[in-house]
Amino acid sequence: MRLALLLAAALASPARGATVKLLAFDDKGRPLDPAGLAARLSRADDKSPDLDKLPFWAAPPDGAAAPARVKLARDAEQLTATWPGGPAKLELVWPVKEDGYSSLSADNDGRGFADGATVLLGEEIARTQYRLFRDSWRRRITDWQPPYAPGRKAKQLADDAKNAMADAAREADPAKRAAAFETALRATALAYEKALFEHGLQLASDERRAKKLRFGLTLDDALVKRLDDVSWVAEAVARSGSDWVRVVMRPNAEDFVYSSLRSFNEYDEIVDALRKKKLKVMICVLDTAQWPRTMTPEIYAERVKNVVLHFKGQAAAWELGSELNGDWLGGASEPLTLDQVYRIYSVGAAKAKELDPETERVATLYWWNQTAPDREHSLPGWLKRYAAQGFGRTAEVVGLELYPEDNPVGLSFERAFEETAEALPATTLMLSGFGYVEEDALKGYWWLAPDDVDGARKDLLILYTVASCAMRSSVCGGFWWQTLEQMLPAGHHRATDLFMIHVRTMAQLGRKP
Repeated sequence: MRLALLLAAALASPARGATVKLLAFDDKGRPLDPAGLAARLSRADDKSPDLDKLPFWAAPPDGAAAPARVKLARDAEQLTATWPGGPAKLELVWPVKEDGYSSLSADNDGRGFADGATVLLGEEIARTQYRLFRDSWRRRITDWQPPYAPGRKAKQLADDAKNAMADAAREADPAKRAAAFETALRATALAYEKALFEHGLQLASDERRAKKLRFGLTLDDALVKRLDDVSWVAEAVARSGSDWVRVVMRPNAEDFVYSSLRSFNEYDEIVDALRKKKLKVMICVLDTAQWPRTMTPEIYAERVKNVVLHFKGQAAAWELGSELNGDWLGGASEPLTLDQVYRIYSVGAAKAKELDPETERVATLYWWNQTAPDREHSLPGWLKRYAAQGFGRTAEVVGLELYPEDNPVGLSFERAFEETAEALPATTLMLSGFGYVEEDALKGYWWLAPDDVDGARKDLLILYTVASCAMRSSVCGGFWWQTLEQMLPAGHHRATDLFMIHVRTMAQLGRKP
């Protein structure tokens, strides 16, 4: 009886959590307390970060259980991190000097950190990211076709990262050691970005791949109010070297399902102008931010039906799901559930296949892991759930959307594509949308420098456009979201410097009008 009672009590008690000691420093070499580390992990506009909702997670190394959010505390003079369960790798956002925020991990060489461990956070982050960089480098020069052929500069940057890691390991003083590993992390980021960029250029120039690749821009529904600019916009896009355009259908409150031919008047003019310039049109049936709370599978299927029948033979692709793993579809205050969204999308995808079986279907997913409100909405969490339900059979192409001011990417760029390719091994991937800061002032996470929004946009446009060609199963992509606002603004028919950077990037990729 006593043994049975003890066993019952053990089964009823919660699983023991793990607590590790964290050692992390600020830029002046001072140890961080919970509030200091929370500030380092948080957005620029979050002046009082909630310690219970930090972008800091503990993930079991074997992936058997979902990651749990880390809780920071202070034990005497020591910063601690606690989570339920056993050993785990740490996943968090982290600033890389002179490069920007990244989503990354510290994993103790894949083993994770067990209860009672002391974790020198900056060092463990740098060691993990350097190992992942070297693994990627080796795969690219041995497993890829064509294999990566590193140039002189790339080799030098790789050597710099190796030497910086060795220098950091020789430092004994904890604060100086942490600073040295921050320098090594910066060197690793530079080397990794150079390798992805250089390999992307090499793959884009490969004749066996070139015909399958695509490069596009996004024309959102603001173009409906700029019909006088349509010819100029179409000409500019074609002249840029892009060969695809995403055209976003407006919500159209008066006729949400587009039952009337009059509802298509403006879009007929837009699509006709683009096709005259030999541009392939991907029609986004409904943007993610425009899903009404009253959306049902029947309503969406009717909208898809009318749009597909109207533009059948003119569209090269139907984008039927936009950022399906977002937590705002149907309204941020009372969004639809993930299952509701997936059901609505699936019915729309099936309707498009029924009416136009030859035209490609596209769905996009939103990159956020550490910054997601929960793991169900994160990219890997969503993929694990819905890939098992057949998501890969509902779209011929799956795109990733990256917005690093809200959800840092950085050193996880390749991992985002790898996670998607692993979940959807038979599906073509692409970069289907990205951008940086909607207006002029940064409110989220910085890239390059906190006060250089323009420079960050240009750098990200170049890096992501080219690096997307170096991803597994990818046909490149691009589709900068704020094309109309930031590249081809209304007023004087004058393209911005950002647009000219896009033109030069297309030329580097061998894409000319």
